[in-house]
Amino acid sequence: MTKKNRVQRLKPEPVPAELAATPAPDPNPDPQPKKRKAKPAALSDILREWESLLNAVADNMADLGPVELYRKALVESLDQVRQAKGVQELLDANRQAATRTLGEVLLEGKDRVVRLRGAIRAALGPTTERLTQFGIRPLRRRQLAQQKANPQIPQPEIAAK
Repeated sequence: MTKKNRVQRLKPEPVPAELAATPAPDPNPDPQPKKRKAKPAALSDILREWESLLNAVADNMADLGPVELYRKALVESLDQVRQAKGVQELLDANRQAATRTLGEVLLEGKDRVVRLRGAIRAALGPTTERLTQFGIRPLRRRQLAQQKANPQIPQPEIAAK
């Protein structure tokens, strides 16, 4: 008896078409739709598009008489966006400066905490348990090795009957 004969071979059963993982390809695929030009996503692209539109309207103003009201509204929106962007950049610079200042103040405060705790330790002594009140570990004596190895365990008294 060979190893090949001992292994039982199982043949997979066919899966129904409605339960198949991937559908069968369509024999007559539809042509791919035409790609449209992507709309601008970045602020600079949007502003460039608005400026381009305003320039085109200014060049063709004689043919586009009734659109003046809409052009003025877009010019106003463009100015407001530029102002808001300027405020945003100013606030971003202020945020960076505030973050830098905060880091410097925190570093100075940590140094002062170390100095204060050192002064407290010097005033109270390095072994007093009162140091724990200030977040300082007091120096404690080590226990002798014999006391750790053979702790005195009281023996229970056995009642005589």
